[in-house]
Amino acid sequence: MKKILFALSAIALFAFSSCTREEAQLQDNDTIIAVIDAATTRTAIAAAGDHYDINWVENDQITVSNGTATAIYKTVTGGTTVGEFKKTTWGTFSGDSFTGYYPSELIDGFLPYRQEYAAGDVFKVPMISDPSSDAKTLLFKPVTGILKINLTTAANNVVVKDIVVKADQGFSGSFSLVDGAAIVNGTDGTMLDCGTGVAISSTPTPFYIAAPANTYSNLEITVVSKNGMVSVAKLQEGTTYTVRRGEIREIDIPANTFAKGTEGGVATLCYGSEFNEYVKQLVTPKKFSNANDSVITKISFLTNDYTVGQVKVSDAHSDYPIYATLEGTLLKVTTPASSIKTGKHGAYLFSGMTKLKVIENLNVIDFSENEDFSYMFNNCYALESIDLSNFVTDKSMTFAYMFCYCQMLRKLDLSTFRTGNALSLAFMFQHCESLTALDVKHFDVSNCRSLDNTFDDCWVLKSLDLSTWNTDKVRDTRSMFNRCKAIKELDISHMTFPSTTRMNYMFYQMEKLEVLHIEGMDFSRWTDAANQIYMFNYIPNLKEIYFGEKCYNEPTYRPEYIFCANTQAKGTRTASRSEALTIHCTQQGADWLSQTNLRWINSGYNGKAAIPVTFLDCKTGAELSVTWAAN
Repeated sequence: MKKILFALSAIALFAFSSCTREEAQLQDNDTIIAVIDAATTRTAIAAAGDHYDINWVENDQITVSNGTATAIYKTVTGGTTVGEFKKTTWGTFSGDSFTGYYPSELIDGFLPYRQEYAAGDVFKVPMISDPSSDAKTLLFKPVTGILKINLTTAANNVVVKDIVVKADQGFSGSFSLVDGAAIVNGTDGTMLDCGTGVAISSTPTPFYIAAPANTYSNLEITVVSKNGMVSVAKLQEGTTYTVRRGEIREIDIPANTFAKGTEGGVATLCYGSEFNEYVKQLVTPKKFSNANDSVITKISFLTNDYTVGQVKVSDAHSDYPIYATLEGTLLKVTTPASSIKTGKHGAYLFSGMTKLKVIENLNVIDFSENEDFSYMFNNCYALESIDLSNFVTDKSMTFAYMFCYCQMLRKLDLSTFRTGNALSLAFMFQHCESLTALDVKHFDVSNCRSLDNTFDDCWVLKSLDLSTWNTDKVRDTRSMFNRCKAIKELDISHMTFPSTTRMNYMFYQMEKLEVLHIEGMDFSRWTDAANQIYMFNYIPNLKEIYFGEKCYNEPTYRPEYIFCANTQAKGTRTASRSEALTIHCTQQGADWLSQTNLRWINSGYNGKAAIPVTFLDCKTGAELSVTWAAN
């Protein structure tokens, strides 16, 4: 929205809202008319009689709510206070009371921290419509005032990058409506993002910021120049500054002295997925975070650095800016702060950077508030090492896909990791094809629901100590050790898996596995045969399996291909290279197993060599006799 009129007429509002409930109808309109109340205001930005009109502009979007559902409408016309808006969302939308919000994000109940600069104007004026029983026409009115900052400077070549406004009362964040005005509940300031920069001189240059109606003390305005220098102006102690809804208040700021900001402080990084998208757009405009990048080879994080980069990657509420700049294949991430922290959402931070080999100074980032590490290094094919010494993971709810397809990683020091709150480790190390060792014994998985594909395709991993893992709440272990080709012995005898329902492909293609301990596993719980298929398939060197007392099910319950497929090539069938298989179980377990397609191994079904299967009592060691089912 480019043009602004604020002060509203009570008479006009009364006249507009005087339609009766009998006249109102339930509406499901694909087109609505949005009207901006254009009465009078005592202040004007430009000549327009004694007031200044707020006009809709092309592609403005509003959100309309009936109290429980919402719809988004968009206009293709502009230049007036009356706009025709077309619905862009699907589905019906009806009710008996409607409210409109502009910008459309205002429906979430937050005034944004970041505002965008518009020359001689306010980019978006926060407005909410009067509740109406007729969604065909909605009357909008502003919920804030406008702070007009007139900047001058005697310095040469000053280009303004950001303007940050703070006070004892809030300018952004969650708000409540009081007599039509948005009153912020907290004390967060606001920032005017000036894009590529706005040059200022001795002639006043206006900058407009939407500001909630309030009386402010301790008002502080910080002007950040393009070269990272700052100029700070503060309201005189003991004085106040009042902004009224629908009015423009002016303040003159002579920004003559610029200096480096005070060292120290913490800058907050934006969401991981946002950082990922901003960075990829530096390489290829309009590239999204789910697309891979094959340009960046190195990322360097630099603190106490006043360089203003190409794109801002700090969180909207960060006290200090963070910038990203691409120099060839090097990505520099700079901030004047002394340290960087993430918020709650660090997922996808470096995801899809397929040529990235080095992350320098990753230890300057504080991850202690992060609740989501999922996909953080996903598809970083070329990354050879990661400094995880500063990773505090206590609050994380998920590590899913964190190192997935880190194919060149040779080692990982996870000693700082705490996983007690994690619900998922799914695909965490999938396709870490160069890891020869992995110490995860200290992991607490007692709250974990999914271990789906956790170690899948860790081709050269030689051993795993999971002796402390409590899997009582785990529901999914599908492909958990799939294609762990170098492990010779796996002992998970202590794991009972009482909640697990999906275990298919769990030990699939563990080519060198010779001994498997799963004494705690309860087969009697299994109820869906499709969820155990291929569980012990393609393990050619298997010599011994140690089952427990509950390794049996109903005779008719036979998971498909649980031990072998009838078409498997020579040498790939389970136990085909060891040429003998010993199973430690109970008599009930032996009777049940002999009815599954384990019989194909014992008989050499479909032209393959027969491999003798011996059952030994898991308590006494005595040999058990069984009657094999027919092929």
